[in-house]
Amino acid sequence: MISAAAFDIDGTLTFRDRSLELSVISAIRRLRIPVILATGNVFCFVHAVAVAIGGVSGIIAENGGIVADNKAQVISGNVAACRIAARAVERSRKFNLRRLDAAERVTEVAYSRDTLTDADVASFRKIVAECCPDVTVVDSSFALHIRDIHVNKGIGLTKIAALLGISLNEFAAFGDSENDVEMLKVAGIGVAVGNADKQAKTAADYVTKENHGLGVIEGLKYLKLL
Repeated sequence: MISAAAFDIDGTLTFRDRSLELSVISAIRRLRIPVILATGNVFCFVHAVAVAIGGVSGIIAENGGIVADNKAQVISGNVAACRIAARAVERSRKFNLRRLDAAERVTEVAYSRDTLTDADVASFRKIVAECCPDVTVVDSSFALHIRDIHVNKGIGLTKIAALLGISLNEFAAFGDSENDVEMLKVAGIGVAVGNADKQAKTAADYVTKENHGLGVIEGLKYLKLL
């Protein structure tokens, strides 16, 4: 039985240009179970999205670094180590980097993916791995995130489940990329939308035929939540 649902935002509820698939917002509003938003975005962004959707019971921001329900907020992760790794990457001068939300991001460091090639990403990962064993790099396809190895959306979902008093086995999770993998694995049912990357599809229990928000609607119907 599915008693709660967690949704990634970028690439899952949105199109590639980050515009929302409005029909999926309408579908989420019709759900009669707790809704969680789980994203690599900063807390203020996802909080605004949650307010716009309405009825959201919990937030996982910064890939699990920030977890909040309507009563409490939990912040995790060694951001100092992430910043050391970021300085090593920046000192290499190998990349055209655009840092994201430097003032608002409190548990990790993120750079725009748009300015980086696949070869850049591989080199970026190597620099971080050689510099700081306690951090890792995750690719959301929208951004590269340097995060604590003990922080991810799966751990974030575990914390939300505890805050809400709902078993992880009763959660459905929806995602599209590498940073959703742990969440898709720990949830009772993991759903990857049709546009998802290989890692997310491999981790999921169900892969939709439809892309983005329409894939989410397909997944909700598959789970008989709509």
